[in-house]
Amino acid sequence: MARIEDHIVIAAAPATVFKFCHDVAHRPEWDERVTRVQLLTSKPIRRGTLVRIDAGRSGNYLFSWDAEYVEYHFPSSSALRVIDAAPSSPFSAGTESWQFSSAGGGTRFAVVWEYRPRGIIARIGDVLGRRASTRRAIHRSLVNLKELIEA
Repeated sequence: MARIEDHIVIAAAPATVFKFCHDVAHRPEWDERVTRVQLLTSKPIRRGTLVRIDAGRSGNYLFSWDAEYVEYHFPSSSALRVIDAAPSSPFSAGTESWQFSSAGGGTRFAVVWEYRPRGIIARIGDVLGRRASTRRAIHRSLVNLKELIEA
């Protein structure tokens, strides 16, 4: 599995950052990889909640993937596991984990995206640049999140 890790410190309490990140209406505002998130099960979000994520770049829809919250520990961590991804997706499986911890009066928000590229072509593309592009998109998303919450 490929792995991308990044983090940022945000000047807000962990509970505030956790709630903002898990609000499906806000995710497309800060996460550059996401154009829409739809709850497939009823609120509240908890372990077992299913979501559909429309992925895209620069506001353009590319593909959808369905995921399940396999961890949800307010206000410290959560994890989404891919349960189904469109054939056009560059990954066939994956887990995105979020960790929220206190850091100097704010919150250290850490993201870990572990995924399996879909087939040999996707594995080659991942090595040749897709992983670096995804790493940059995650980093820009964290900066966007920080700016939104601290504004």
